[in-house]
Amino acid sequence: MTPIYFPFTWADASTIQAITAVFPKIAIYQPSVCRAPSLLHPFELAGNLEIRIPVTEDSKKLEMMVVDYQNWARLHQGSDLAFLKTRQPAAPFIDHLSSRIRSDILHYQDSPPDPAPDPVFNARLFLEIAAAYDAQQAELNCDLVKIRNLEKRFMAALGDHAEMEETVPLDNLPLFQDDPGDFMLAERLQAWSILFLQDRRQRTAEDLWVTSRLSVVEWIRDEIGMEQVLEINCIPIQKTIDDSTRFWQESIMAYLSQLQSSPWPSAIKTFEPPSSDYAWENAVSIKGFIIPNQPPDALLQKLAADKSARMKDSGQLRHTLVVCVSPI
Repeated sequence: MTPIYFPFTWADASTIQAITAVFPKIAIYQPSVCRAPSLLHPFELAGNLEIRIPVTEDSKKLEMMVVDYQNWARLHQGSDLAFLKTRQPAAPFIDHLSSRIRSDILHYQDSPPDPAPDPVFNARLFLEIAAAYDAQQAELNCDLVKIRNLEKRFMAALGDHAEMEETVPLDNLPLFQDDPGDFMLAERLQAWSILFLQDRRQRTAEDLWVTSRLSVVEWIRDEIGMEQVLEINCIPIQKTIDDSTRFWQESIMAYLSQLQSSPWPSAIKTFEPPSSDYAWENAVSIKGFIIPNQPPDALLQKLAADKSARMKDSGQLRHTLVVCVSPI
């Protein structure tokens, strides 16, 4: 059982460190061979991360279209993904509406029919743009946090502690932004599921899914329904994994694996959390959820809105497991 990070194709180092504190190795999917973030390479070399690229065709075309979209966004002073909402299921081209209408009128009789939408390519394109957006927003938020820390030090030096707890706006931009991963969450889940379903070689139905955002769990709970089966309030993020840590990591995996193949409601006892006699400032909490009587293949097809997609037989698997790992 290999936990798979979802429904995102980009993650920063702190997120990977937090998840691998619970699971020794995770997998992350990439929509293209052209953009494998360099920050992932150390984790891959250390054996903590497996990068999966189920589709490699048209990678250059995909990269060019991402650049085109980013140029379009800069030209129109837009830096988010809202433009994609108006073009689904079409890919986000950069032509202006007026010029396109004029061209269609002049070449009406000679113009070839529009090509049929390619849902896999469009999903990969969406995920590429979303990953670039996530990376940009993470860098911005990091810079804002640094500014906030400098402001605290400045206020402390002045001796004015009353202002230290207030959020300081920069122009019209709040200092602390909403999590960018929550933006267009339904579209992210659909695109990620489409990409995942293309993995005919490496995909195994028994893989559980892990995320770092509780909003993902809340969306699935509201739309599909799930029940909580695991909660550990504090797990340390350690630089070296000792035998004790490795033992309870394996115990968590064994517990979740048994849940996935047992009838529901399950008679399996709740996993006993590890001791919490360590520093709270460098730890994570985890919550595990089960989607009863919904095997992973059926859930993926539902999220992808693709009834024709087929996975291999789930065998003894009866349910889908989702785990949320959150820094404390």
